[in-house]
Amino acid sequence: MKRIVINIDKFQSRAAIIENGKVMEILIERAEEGRINGSIYKGKVANVLPGMESAFVNIGLEKNAFLYVNDLREFEEKYLDGIYNSSRPIEDILNVGDEVVVQVLNEPRGTKGARVTTHYTLPGKYLVLMPNNDHIAISKKIKDEEERNRLEEIFKDITPEDMGVIIRTAAQGKTFFHFEREMEYLVKKWEDIEKKTSDAKVGEVLYKDNGVVTTVLRDIFTNDVDELIVDDLEAYWEILDYINAFSETTLKTKIKLYKAENGENIFDIYNINQEIDSALKEEVPLECGGYLVIEKTEALVSIDVNTGKNTGSYNLEKTVVNTNIEAAKEIPRQLRLRNLGGIIIIDFIDMRLEEDKKKVLDTLEENLSKDRIKNNIVHFTDLGLIEMTRKRTGKPLYHYFQEKCPICNGTGKVKSKEAVIHDLLKEIKSCCQDRDISAIKVILSKKLKIAFQETYYDFALEYAKNKKKKILLEDNNQNDYSFTIILMK
Repeated sequence: MKRIVINIDKFQSRAAIIENGKVMEILIERAEEGRINGSIYKGKVANVLPGMESAFVNIGLEKNAFLYVNDLREFEEKYLDGIYNSSRPIEDILNVGDEVVVQVLNEPRGTKGARVTTHYTLPGKYLVLMPNNDHIAISKKIKDEEERNRLEEIFKDITPEDMGVIIRTAAQGKTFFHFEREMEYLVKKWEDIEKKTSDAKVGEVLYKDNGVVTTVLRDIFTNDVDELIVDDLEAYWEILDYINAFSETTLKTKIKLYKAENGENIFDIYNINQEIDSALKEEVPLECGGYLVIEKTEALVSIDVNTGKNTGSYNLEKTVVNTNIEAAKEIPRQLRLRNLGGIIIIDFIDMRLEEDKKKVLDTLEENLSKDRIKNNIVHFTDLGLIEMTRKRTGKPLYHYFQEKCPICNGTGKVKSKEAVIHDLLKEIKSCCQDRDISAIKVILSKKLKIAFQETYYDFALEYAKNKKKKILLEDNNQNDYSFTIILMK
C-alpha cells in the first residue's frame, strides 16, 4: 500500500510518502526559508573566471551563484548574438555587470552558492517545458515503442515552435486533452516570466517552483497511490481544485481530510516523527542484526555495512551475503528518506564469489529503480567498494533538524580532559606574569575541577605562590570541561 500524508501548520508544510508501512520520503518547506530549486532569478554577473570556465552571478542571496559555461550556451544562442553551438570562452560571452536570467539547479550548501543555468525548464505533471530548446525527449521509463511514437506525434503537434519538451512517465496512456491543457498553462507561465524580465531588478524572483503540496500532486500523486491524507481544510480544497484542473477526476476519491482528535499530530499517528528521529542518526539497524553507518562529508556520503549481531546459522559467507542483501534493500530507502545526494560510496562486507557480488548489486539496482530522483551506480572499485551518484535536489533532511554543535563546531569531537587541563595550566602561567593582580579565580565544571585537583592543582598553587598570586576555584554548574578565568586585584 502506498500512502501520502500531508501535515500543514502556519510555520511549515510537510509531506511523507509511506510504502508498505515504511516511510520512504519526507518533503519539508518552512515558511521562513522556502525552497529555491527551480526558481528563476534576474541576476548580475559579479565575476568572470576564465580559468574555471564559469562566472559568479549575484541573484540576491547571501552567496553568489555559480554559472558554468556549458549552462550558458543556449542563453547566448537565443538571447545574445544568435551564434548556434557557439564554443566561445565565457569571457567573450559575459562581462562583469551584465544582467542574465538564471534558474537554480542546486541550492546553496555549505560554503558553496547555488548552481544556476540558462537551460530553463518549467515542470508540469505530464511534461516539462523547455522554452529555449526545440528538442522533444521522452522518459526512459516509458519502454513501449508504440507508446513512445504516439506521444512523440502528439507533442510535435502541440509544442510551440522554438520550444521543446520532456515527456514525463506520468504521460503514459494519457490523451491529447491532458497534454494540450497543461501545455497552454506552462507556455502562459513562460510568457509571464519573459514580460517580467525587462523591468525586474537584480535579485528579483521571476518564477518560483511549486511548494510541497503542489510538488506532491505534480510528481508523486499518481494512480499507484492508494490514498492521500491532509490535515488542513484549505489545502484539502486546493488539492481538489488542482486534481480537477490537471489530473484524472478518479484520483479525488483517494483524497481524505484528517481531523485531529485531542490535538494529535498526523505525523505522530503514522509514526513519521519517530522515523525522522531515526533518520538523523548515523547508525541504522537492519532486521537481521547487522547495521549501517551513514556519514556525510563535504565531498561525499559514505555508507559502511556491518554484520553486528548477525552471526548467522549457516556459514560465514552466507551470513555476509544475507547481511549485504538486506543492506542493499535498506540503503536506497535511507538515501530517499534522508535526501542525500552527490557521490555515495558503499562499503559492503567483503564477498569472495562474483555471483554473490552480482546478487547484491542486482538487489541494490532494483531498489534504486524505485527512487524518483535520478541515480546511477558507477561500478565496484578495485577495493570492493560500490561507487554511485544521486542527483542533489532540495535540502537534505538533517538541514531542517540539526545544526553544528557549538562545543565541537561540527567535528563530532571535543578536547580531551587532559588537553583542557594543559590549556588551563598555560592560561594560569600566563596570568601569573601580570603584576597588577593578586589572585586568579578559575570558574570550571565539577568534572574538570576533580581532575585538576587530583594531579595538577598542587603544581599550579606552587607556581602561583612563587609569583605571589593566589588561585581560587569555583564551580560553574556545567556538565563539560569548560573553564573561565577572572583576574582579581
